[in-house]
Amino acid sequence: MSETSTFRPAKPWGWVIRAVQTFLRLELFWRNRLCVKPHELDVLRNLPPGTGIILVANHADETDFKACLELSRRCGRRFLFMMNRAAFDEGYGTAGWWLQRLGAFSVERGGDNAEAKRYAIELVRQGRDVLVIFPEGEIYYLNDLVQPFKSGAADIGMQAVIAARETRPEATVYIVPVAFKYLYRQPIGPLLERRIQRMEQHLAWRKGAAAFNQRLSRIVAELLHRHELAHHLKAGSEHVSALSQRVQDVRQAVLSQIEGKYAGPAVNAQARTTDRAWRLSAYLREQLARMGRSMADGRAQIFRDLADLKDVAQMGSWQPQYTDVDPSQERLAEMVLKLEREVYGIHRPRQLAKRELFLRIGIPIDLGRFVSAYARDAAAARHRIAEQLRDTIQGLIDEISSTISPAKQGLPKKPMASGGGAA
Repeated sequence: MSETSTFRPAKPWGWVIRAVQTFLRLELFWRNRLCVKPHELDVLRNLPPGTGIILVANHADETDFKACLELSRRCGRRFLFMMNRAAFDEGYGTAGWWLQRLGAFSVERGGDNAEAKRYAIELVRQGRDVLVIFPEGEIYYLNDLVQPFKSGAADIGMQAVIAARETRPEATVYIVPVAFKYLYRQPIGPLLERRIQRMEQHLAWRKGAAAFNQRLSRIVAELLHRHELAHHLKAGSEHVSALSQRVQDVRQAVLSQIEGKYAGPAVNAQARTTDRAWRLSAYLREQLARMGRSMADGRAQIFRDLADLKDVAQMGSWQPQYTDVDPSQERLAEMVLKLEREVYGIHRPRQLAKRELFLRIGIPIDLGRFVSAYARDAAAARHRIAEQLRDTIQGLIDEISSTISPAKQGLPKKPMASGGGAA
C-alpha cells in the first residue's frame, strides 16, 4: 500500500495502447466477447471534433476497463481514464507505469482531488480525448442494478463548458451514457456448485443441500458473525429477510467504532456509509505518510483500521436480497465472486466462465443546456444530471435484459438449486 496520495497524470503512449488493444481484442473474444451494435459506435464517432466528451458507465466488473479500451479502438477515439489511486500501486508500482501509458490518471477516493479535478476539466475543455468516468466509484458486482452516482462527472463537464466558452462562446461538452451487461454463454450450475462447495469446505462446513442462493446467504451470515465477534457487536438475525439490514447494521457499527478513534474533519455522519469509509481511509493514509517508521504500534493500528474500512466499503455490495429476489446464474456468480474475496482474502476473484458482454450507448447529454441552471444552483444541477445518467444507464441495462432471450442468457426456467439443476 502506498503511503502518499501523489497525483499520477496520464502519459498515453500510442504504441503501448495499440499493443494492449491488440492483446485485449483476442482476450475479450475468448473470455468476454463484446457485443455492440455498429450504429451505436456512430454515436461516439459522430460527435463534433473538438467537443469535450465524457463517457460515463456503470462499473459491474473488473473487465469494464478492458472493454473501454476495445471500445476506444472500435470508435477510433482515444480514451483517458479517471482511476482509483490504489490501482497504481499494485505490482509494487509496475501497474501504475502501465496504467499511465494506457491513459489513466489517479483520483484518491475520499481524499483531496483538487489537482485531479483540474486535470480532468482541462482534458475535457481541450476536446481532444474522451474522458471515461465510472461514477459509482467502486466495482460492486451488481450486474443488474446501478448504484447511486457521484456528481463529479457532471461537475467536471459543467466547469469544462464554462472554461471553454471563455474563448469559444458556442463550445459545449457531451456526457455519453454507456451500459455494461454481462451474461454467461452457457449454463454454469456445476461451476457454481464447485465454487460454493469450496467456500463451505474452507469454512469447515458440510456440503449444503439447499438452493444456491440460500447457501450463499448462509455464508454471508457467517462472515457477518465473524465481523460481529471481532468488533464485539451483538449478533443479528440469520433469517434471509433480515440479512440485508444486518449487513448495513454491521457496516455502520464497524465504521462508527473506527470514526470514534479519529474524531475530527475526517468524520461526516451525514454522508453515505461508503463515502465515509473512503474519506476516513484517505485521512488515515495521510497520517501514515506523516508518521515515522519508529512508530510501529501506531502504524500497525492504522493498517488494521484501513483493512476494516475496506471491508466496510466492499460489504455495501453484498445485498443478499439481490439473489433472493432473482437467483439468476449471473447474480449468483456475482455473489460468489464477492464472497470469495472475503472468505479467501483475495483481491480479484477469478471469473467463473466465458461470457458475452453486451454494451449499449445512450443518447449524449448536451451539458450546454444546463449552464444557466448550473449558474443558479450548481449542486442541484449536478445532482439532476447525475440522476438522469443513472436512470438512463439503468434503463439500457433493463432493455438488454428484456431483449436477450433466456436461451441466449443460458438461464434455467426455474431458480437454480444446489447441484446446478433446476429447482
